[in-house]
Amino acid sequence: MDRSLLSDNISLDKFKQLLGQYDPFIERISLAKQAKPGQKTLVELDQFRYRDAVDLFQSKNSKQQMKLDDVKALVDWKLRHGKFRPTLMKLVSSNEEEFVERIIQVAMEGYWANPDEAMALDKITKLKGIGPATASLLLSVHDPNRIIFFSDEAFYWLCCKGQKSPIKYNAKEYQALNAAAQALIKRLGVNATDIEKVAYVLMKEGASETASMDGKAASASDVKPAQEDSLKRSAKRKTNNSVDSAENTDHQTHVRRSKRGKTR
Repeated sequence: MDRSLLSDNISLDKFKQLLGQYDPFIERISLAKQAKPGQKTLVELDQFRYRDAVDLFQSKNSKQQMKLDDVKALVDWKLRHGKFRPTLMKLVSSNEEEFVERIIQVAMEGYWANPDEAMALDKITKLKGIGPATASLLLSVHDPNRIIFFSDEAFYWLCCKGQKSPIKYNAKEYQALNAAAQALIKRLGVNATDIEKVAYVLMKEGASETASMDGKAASASDVKPAQEDSLKRSAKRKTNNSVDSAENTDHQTHVRRSKRGKTR
């Protein structure tokens, strides 16, 4: 990755240029990865994650309490936006509705009284199928300006100098990601969710392509047929086993607990 695009060096103007490419990029992926009958498109899920959910849950005085269906919708976005993990949704769906509401309510009441993301994540990960990465997503929609979602792309960009490296998806790594995000928020005056989007464009679309856009927001007409074919092929690829085993922090812990007969 060009050094000027690294998170420590990127200018506000370049950041804004890349941010402007996010929505058109998601539209291209959504067209290439057609939703199955009855499924929401990636564009629709993205609108829920960044607009509707934030509108419902942002701030101490949120419009409503987060419910299991809301959690499942956010997990659906996570799986479609990033790597698909076939067992994760089943685990998340096995949580009881009342338990989900109670855990998230307690976590958020504690967070707004003392904005400590580590404590909030620790409480949210008591839900089955929810590790630090997914927990950060649920926390992010409550405080989108400050809390960054633990996505692969954000971690690569902010913590690995734009290089794809193995991720363990643990609390320690999230602390490093959050510290890097806070530094960028302070330096550029941006918010956490915008950092997520810029990281996604850089790591998914490629730094060389985004650097050559000269500030133009990508559109469907900017995509070469080969690029569309690549996106379509990627939808059919099997997920990388080595990375999948790393993110088992998000759900295998709960499988082991289930085998011991413990429920949460």
